[in-house]
Amino acid sequence: MKALICTSCGASRWQESGNYRICLHCGTKYMITTDEQSPSSTSVNHHPVVRQGESVIALNDDVERLLQKCRTDKKNAKKYANLVLDIDPTNEEALKYLS
Repeated sequence: MKALICTSCGASRWQESGNYRICLHCGTKYMITTDEQSPSSTSVNHHPVVRQGESVIALNDDVERLLQKCRTDKKNAKKYANLVLDIDPTNEEALKYLS
């Protein structure tokens, strides 16, 4: 089962409001499609996030993009590494940026 990842910041914490899912980290809004509406907000992390005009997010691509940011943006590397670890807690490369 895929976790939901914000395409703007890489975070994975959400709040549902009406027909939208809102990233709690950066505030980006995603429209919830009819086939992914959940009966309660506790099941939010079990549905893919789809922004209008975009396809379902590929987690491996997100992890790689965040790791690339770790490599190029040393000042914020810990922040990006923590986002990677939210997706993949055993990612060895991300763990290196926390030490």
